[in-house]
Amino acid sequence: MAEKEVFEVIVTNPAMYRFQDEILGYIEKNFSISRAIEIEAGLLKTVRSISINPFRGTKDSSIKSMDRVYRFILFKETRYFELKILFYIDEQAQKVFVTDFFPTRMNPSNMKIQ
Repeated sequence: MAEKEVFEVIVTNPAMYRFQDEILGYIEKNFSISRAIEIEAGLLKTVRSISINPFRGTKDSSIKSMDRVYRFILFKETRYFELKILFYIDEQAQKVFVTDFFPTRMNPSNMKIQ
């Protein structure tokens, strides 16, 4: 059986800042400490899972880019806490670039795709 290709997952600075400044703050404010730790672990596990099969992500038709196809994986913890893990794939370099952790209740014009 052939080995699956494993892609390196890179979280861009804008995505890391959103995660640290907004997402973690929201989780800590709205959930108990033990629950917040579980949610953060689940979110990071989902991000790591992209390395094994990045093409399973849904193409994001709301982002128009001439040189990249953006995809997302939906991370849903509750009906009030859903995030799009937004990324694009560089097949030649075998890398996945996570560009945003986007709350689905936020205006799409606020996505960070750089």
